[in-house]
Amino acid sequence: MDIAKLIQKINTQDPEDRYNIIEETDDFIIVNKKYGIAVQATDKGQLDLEKTLQKKYKKPIYVINRIDQPVSGLVIFGKTKEFTEAFTEKFKDRSVHKTYLTLVAGTPERERTMLTHFIKKLHNRAMTSDEPVDQKFKESKLAYTLLQSFDNYHLLRIELFTGRFHQIRAQLATVDLPIKGDLKYASKRPNLDRSICLLSYKLAFEHPFTKEMHAYTAPFPDNDVLWTLIDKSLLDG
Repeated sequence: MDIAKLIQKINTQDPEDRYNIIEETDDFIIVNKKYGIAVQATDKGQLDLEKTLQKKYKKPIYVINRIDQPVSGLVIFGKTKEFTEAFTEKFKDRSVHKTYLTLVAGTPERERTMLTHFIKKLHNRAMTSDEPVDQKFKESKLAYTLLQSFDNYHLLRIELFTGRFHQIRAQLATVDLPIKGDLKYASKRPNLDRSICLLSYKLAFEHPFTKEMHAYTAPFPDNDVLWTLIDKSLLDG
């Protein structure tokens, strides 16, 4: 299949094929989003997960967190305003634990490494700086751990300490660790399906009302052979 036909297939794919529900309660829905569909589109005419779920449930469904359109993995939606507002506060106080996995080029450090930059959103991409050039540059922190290496790419586990626009993509590119397929942030070549090799892998939190602990993990994407070569025993910790 040539690239043009592949892109056409992705664009005409049924939205139901772009996600699956991992968990559903009276308060929230945990969705595994596949690459290629937006969580919440800025274009009112573009189909996204928010509209798709509202059509499915025939009621308001509330976006709580987002991942980029070419990214796969876990996203949480609220089913009530009360839960959404309470859970959003948990995001703000950093008590929701999110873990990402990514495949990068370059040469990562072998020890757990903290990255601190300042990020400014510029329309559809992020600019990084080592210093806060002006008030629009926000401090951005993440830590990466090298888990496994292949011939040309490396598997990293990412812990986020802030939630900035395109943060993981921009910060890794800044230290010469571009994500596989991410042309916007220095990858040398695209993935044919326009995905990037970044996975919202794990989501763990305490329910704001019941205080029950919840933890979920996403399956690996099926669009790149490297995901099938990962040693899953390295993912714990």
